[in-house]
Amino acid sequence: MNTETRFKLIKGEPALLAGETLVIADTHIGYEGEIRLKGIKLPSLTKRILTRVLSLAEKTSARRLLILGDLKHTVYGPRGLEWMEIPDFMRRIVGRFEWVGVVPGNHDGDLYAVLPEGVELTDPDGVLLNGVLFTHGHKRVDTILGKKGWDSVRRVVVGHFHPAVELIDDLGYRYVIPVWVKGLLNNTVEILLMPAFNENIGKLIVNNPERISEELRGLLKTGSMNLKEAEAYSLDLVFLGKIGELET
Repeated sequence: MNTETRFKLIKGEPALLAGETLVIADTHIGYEGEIRLKGIKLPSLTKRILTRVLSLAEKTSARRLLILGDLKHTVYGPRGLEWMEIPDFMRRIVGRFEWVGVVPGNHDGDLYAVLPEGVELTDPDGVLLNGVLFTHGHKRVDTILGKKGWDSVRRVVVGHFHPAVELIDDLGYRYVIPVWVKGLLNNTVEILLMPAFNENIGKLIVNNPERISEELRGLLKTGSMNLKEAEAYSLDLVFLGKIGELET
């Protein structure tokens, strides 16, 4: 994928570097506790997520961290594992970076209640860095761009959708892999859908029209984005093809 010096996707990870800012999305801390209530037992990934973030900080020499929404999993307010794990997780993060910001996502209701000092809750519409708009993705992107001004933005990066593609081999086995999706808004502004940082969280199969979420369908109905022409890249930054060519 063609990337610029100040905007780099990190090979092998659902993360990118914008200047000295490391960007991740959709950690969904507390998810494992929520599904445990439904009888599904998965170990918490919070320690692993912390290790990965700190490792990326060392690898990239990033001085700032931007979490692109859905830091926690419960929609309306913290509960369960979130009360126990988020404060310590974020204190460790704050201790490593010079600045830590969170763009509130739709799962971040009352997030302030579990955040330590040193974390900035940004404008819910997102953060503009060097012409790149970083927003969670649950709000209408075209509406946000109308506020910010299309001329001031050359690229939009969103989380929220947890994009993945389903691939079928010659034996009929199906594989679901997280992907980066690169497309165009109004044929002028590049839009990049980030894969989720939490490996356990559910994924949206973007190459199956019947399984596209209503929110992504809503974006497509505006005519702002042609998903079939958008490109899918693996976490290793291998070009898999256009979404329309990968449809199952």
